[in-house]
Amino acid sequence: MSILLTNRGSLIFFCLLISQIFFGQIGCIPDKLPFISGEELIYDVEYHMGNTWVSAAKARFIVKDSTYNNNPCYYLEGKGRTLKSYDWFFKVRDKYASFISTKDYKPIHFIRRVREGDFYLNYDYDFDYKNRKAFIEEKRKNIARQDTMDLIPCSYDILSSVYFSRAIDFKKLNKGDIIPIDIILDKEMFSDIGIIYNGTKVIKDQQQRKIECIHFEIELIEGTIFKGNETMDVYVTNDENKIPIYVEAEILVGSIRVYIKSIKNSKRPLTYIP
Repeated sequence: MSILLTNRGSLIFFCLLISQIFFGQIGCIPDKLPFISGEELIYDVEYHMGNTWVSAAKARFIVKDSTYNNNPCYYLEGKGRTLKSYDWFFKVRDKYASFISTKDYKPIHFIRRVREGDFYLNYDYDFDYKNRKAFIEEKRKNIARQDTMDLIPCSYDILSSVYFSRAIDFKKLNKGDIIPIDIILDKEMFSDIGIIYNGTKVIKDQQQRKIECIHFEIELIEGTIFKGNETMDVYVTNDENKIPIYVEAEILVGSIRVYIKSIKNSKRPLTYIP
């Protein structure tokens, strides 16, 4: 895909975020949400070096009841960090957060905080759907500026689109269907990213429990941290929750895999296969 990441550390979030985005297939407002306040998902990120897989990072996603400018909201947050044992090599502390309206589920305010090595980046978005504008504040080393961006009818930040995408009815898809999606990130709209639906498959989680998952691939385009003409494999639970269980992808220097470590307060209990 044509998204250029700031540096290596963004891989932690990007693999989890992009692995879940099918928002263009469910319309602007989903009929019902696949999550509830209190949901917490924690992931282990492993990196393949030579012949060895090493645990290198963790990521955490939460949902809470909140308010923004006195409006009732859901607060969505994702945080990623390298393990302390790898901080000496390349320290990562990233955060994404989105306040979404409880009325129409559209994002009101989006936050991106990147702390990777000696690099830092702050983005704040305020969404004005009446005038189809996003007002953006950007801060990084020696830079502080404000900007605006045009919104299309279904304009969502990357984190809120992740959560909404889990509302897709995969029963309407046929194996081999390719789904185009658009993503807003860093003041740009990225289009023509392809999602390939591959049906269902039973896999084992990190605790060796069997669970039926929906399997799809994401087409990756040369020029990013990924190899060109490759795909990222993603597995999400084949139930009402649509929780990502496992992700794997080849990158320019090795490969990565992401496992779900713990799930708390999911909307529906997960069903494992004996």
